[in-house]
Amino acid sequence: MEEMIGDMPISHRVASADTPWEATRKATGKDVTARKDERFWVRVTDEGNRTVYKYAFKSGASGRL
Repeated sequence: MEEMIGDMPISHRVASADTPWEATRKATGKDVTARKDERFWVRVTDEGNRTVYKYAFKSGASGRL
């Protein structure tokens, strides 16, 4: 998973979980929701099926910056 600002990755982590949002929670310690057009967001790539998921941090759990 990658934490993103716009289209630029700012960090990269590997996490294993049953679902992509669980992997994000495991890697960042933050809850996520479906991304709309947020500037700070998370891109998760499921390497098994080559699917990319896009999430935003829930309110009160903004990105690292």
